[in-house]
Amino acid sequence: MEKIIIVGNNVAGTFTAQNIRFLNEDVDIEIFTQERYPYYTRIKLPEVISNKIQTNDLIVFKDDWYKDKKIKLNLNKRVIKIEPQQKKLFIKGEDKPATYDKLILALGSVPNIPPINNAREMVGKGVFTLRTIEDTIDIKNYIEKTKAKKAIIIGGGLLGLELASQIKDSNLNTTVVEFFPKLLPRQLDDECSAMLKGEIETKGIKIVLNAATEEILGNGYVTGIKLKDGQKFEADIILIQAGIRATIDLAQNSGIETNRGIVVDEFLETSEKNIFAVGDCVEYKNQTWGIIPACMEQSKIVAASALGLRKIEYKGTTPKSTLKIVGLELTSIGIFDPSQELGGGWEILKKADKEDCCYQKLILKDNKLKGAILFGDTKAMSFVYKKMEQDVTKKELMEILELYLYKCSNCGAEYDETKMEILFENLPEDWKCPNCKQLKESFEKI
Repeated sequence: MEKIIIVGNNVAGTFTAQNIRFLNEDVDIEIFTQERYPYYTRIKLPEVISNKIQTNDLIVFKDDWYKDKKIKLNLNKRVIKIEPQQKKLFIKGEDKPATYDKLILALGSVPNIPPINNAREMVGKGVFTLRTIEDTIDIKNYIEKTKAKKAIIIGGGLLGLELASQIKDSNLNTTVVEFFPKLLPRQLDDECSAMLKGEIETKGIKIVLNAATEEILGNGYVTGIKLKDGQKFEADIILIQAGIRATIDLAQNSGIETNRGIVVDEFLETSEKNIFAVGDCVEYKNQTWGIIPACMEQSKIVAASALGLRKIEYKGTTPKSTLKIVGLELTSIGIFDPSQELGGGWEILKKADKEDCCYQKLILKDNKLKGAILFGDTKAMSFVYKKMEQDVTKKELMEILELYLYKCSNCGAEYDETKMEILFENLPEDWKCPNCKQLKESFEKI
């Protein structure tokens, strides 16, 4: 009977195992992981720190799930070397190697620590990254032990903001320092980013933009940070959330081609026959993803490929991000700022309500939906997910955003809400038609 081994029990590894079992009831499936826990969700890790949930609440699949799917899970097993020719895996502390017919590497990623003076030296002494359950336990213990009062989060991306929110809820004075001139530069345009910043600050979290951290201050334990412009900020704990790096060491040391990630073809096979890779560790056509939608999409393709059913080719994954912060939902998908893209022909439909903190923006090109930002009001989310890269009309999008076209009954001038900063109903009653100077009441919705 054929045996497939998966290294890694993260979202990519676990869903690959599930998809293999869905396609084939007989093949042997075994997972090796250095984790101490079965598959758990990383999204809610920050909530463990603020005691909103317990460690056990994170675990998605308990032992029964693995038994039911006939998947053998090996916890606390670190794979240290692969011998592709012999089809063998060597496990730390074990003499006998494991053998496989097909191997799938779901090695995931590790937090990126930028080149900040003293950062690596202070890891565990007040500097932490958040990636695993163990990390949350270490952070909680450090806060309790040192009675920490001030926290700095380096990085204003999705993970950094989610973490800042939970750290603030743990009664720490919280500051986010972000290298870029705006929050979520990979997900938001300037207007929505400014709106988000304002909302986060209402929660009492301080945001410092254009902040390049030069040095972690402290001797034996952290006392703060110093920025390149000379500013200093005090801190009892520093959490670095500055992106991720693909885990490639195992593949690299085993002679498998790597670059920023483990290089794969359109069927997610590596440079070594019968060895595949999936998830955050993958590089395809010079691109890495590091997002859950890519892991889910790739897990279906690699499951089929490992079973020899090479019908689906990987074409890359449209960037998708969803975040809940300060009680508001935020979704960003595809191209959100066409000004960064080459060529013309882009059409933008936008609805912004700063008072209620709602921002909706849909991007259209050649009658195809190319991207969206939905902040504070996500009614349009299911439509957007269904219609991405599909043919849509401007009228359809206007209906979804509840934007309308008004026409002056006197001179025919139009007020198109998709092109205006103010909705028609919010115009003052004494507003006049710019063309014939008739009052607002002379306009009709068409």
